[in-house]
Amino acid sequence: MLMALHTNVMAASLTVYGPGGPYEAVRACADIFAAGSGLTVDVRAGEPAEQAEQAAKDGDVYYTGAEYMMDDFLRDYPGVLDDSAIIYPAARRMGIIVRQGNPKGVAGLDDLAAPGLRILDVRLENMGELRGAANANAAVFVTTGRQGLAAWKASKDLDAWVTYRTWAGQLAPGEGEFIPIDDARGVRRIPVTVMRNAPHPGPARAFLEFLKTDEARAVFLTNGYEPY
Repeated sequence: MLMALHTNVMAASLTVYGPGGPYEAVRACADIFAAGSGLTVDVRAGEPAEQAEQAAKDGDVYYTGAEYMMDDFLRDYPGVLDDSAIIYPAARRMGIIVRQGNPKGVAGLDDLAAPGLRILDVRLENMGELRGAANANAAVFVTTGRQGLAAWKASKDLDAWVTYRTWAGQLAPGEGEFIPIDDARGVRRIPVTVMRNAPHPGPARAFLEFLKTDEARAVFLTNGYEPY
């Protein structure tokens, strides 16, 4: 399929937009797709509100870090995305990052409400409902997961961060350990779709088809995601 695509649209260059969380995995998949198709695939990471206007002009594909993020984008920017084409190539496991050795003895979400615990809050991760009463212990506030990673590394007095396994995978040895949430609450799917006015609709849909292959799935697994 990719060779035929290469023959028909050699000059096409796909533009993919989405947040920073899944960026590494999506970019790795895009590199494989580009090598097999002869297309250029430009993956651009950023906050939804900062990307929406430009994505509506020249975007071919849009991904988010969770279903609620896709729902928010569809609501806030109606007509930009094709909601009938959404796929879910992988899922993200959520859990709690704690300091190495777990000095506060955190075993699960309920323990995060203990008096004096200092929690990192990342706005775009939307973990407030999951943390529940522990929201009272939120001490440092940032917007994106990448900012959260930097804050966790810089603020050694932070005790816990309810986040994704994918961010835990970017910690250096000794910077923390990950306690997974193993029930149904602990998994969020990664949605990807095409733009309604994509400049290259055929290649864009071909990229979505590639994201459903075993080859792409292996990339997500390598980057800390789970099958969906």
